[in-house]
Amino acid sequence: MPDLKKLVLFGAGGMGREVAYLVEKINDPHPQYELLGFVDDSPFDDHAQIGGYPVLGDTDWLIAHRDEVVCTCCIGNAGVKAKIQERLSQQGVKFESLIAADVDVPSSTSIGPGCVIYPEVGLSVDCQIGAGVLLNSRTTVGHDSTIGDYSSVMTGTGISGSCHIGREVNIGGHAFLIPGRRIGDRATVAAGSVVFSHVKAGTTVLGNPAKRMKSIE
Repeated sequence: MPDLKKLVLFGAGGMGREVAYLVEKINDPHPQYELLGFVDDSPFDDHAQIGGYPVLGDTDWLIAHRDEVVCTCCIGNAGVKAKIQERLSQQGVKFESLIAADVDVPSSTSIGPGCVIYPEVGLSVDCQIGAGVLLNSRTTVGHDSTIGDYSSVMTGTGISGSCHIGREVNIGGHAFLIPGRRIGDRATVAAGSVVFSHVKAGTTVLGNPAKRMKSIE
C-alpha cells in the first residue's frame, strides 16, 4: 500500500465533522489519507474526541508539525477562512484540496490548494477555482466561470456560465446566478437569491431579483 498523506482538519465544528466524513468516503475503496484528527484554537478538554477523531491541539501544534502533515481548513465563513489559511500558509503549512469521489473535474478546469468540494458538485469546462474555496453539495459551476480565493458557495447553488465571483464571497444555499454575472470581493448573496445584476464588492443582496440590503451589511 502506498504511503498515505497525513491529514489534519482545522476547525472541529459542524463543517469539520462533515469533512471528516468526506475524507472517509474519499478513502473508500482506495485510501489516500490518514486522518490524524482536528486542530482548533477553541478550548477543548484533554483527550477530546470529535466524531471519533482526536483534537490534536491548536495552531501552535499545527505549525510545529507543518513538515509532517497537510491541512484542510473547515471553516464556512469566507472572511474568517481567508485569515486563517493565509496566516498558516505564511507559516509554512501546506493545504490540501479534498474533492468528493463522484465529482468530475475537467482537465481544463483548475482548482487551487485547500478547497473542499462536496459530493454531487458539477464542474464544467474552463473554470478557475481559487485557493480555499468551498463548494457544497449539488452546486453547479458553468463553463468559463471563476471563483476567487476563499469564497464559500452553499448547497444547491447554480452558477451559470461565464460568471466571475471575487475573493471571500459568501453565497447562501439555493442561490442562482444568471450567465455572465460578476460578484465583487467580500460580497454576500443570501440564500435563495436570484442574481440578475452585477453585485458590488462588500455588499449584501437578497431576493428574486436580488437587491442590495444595506440594513444587514
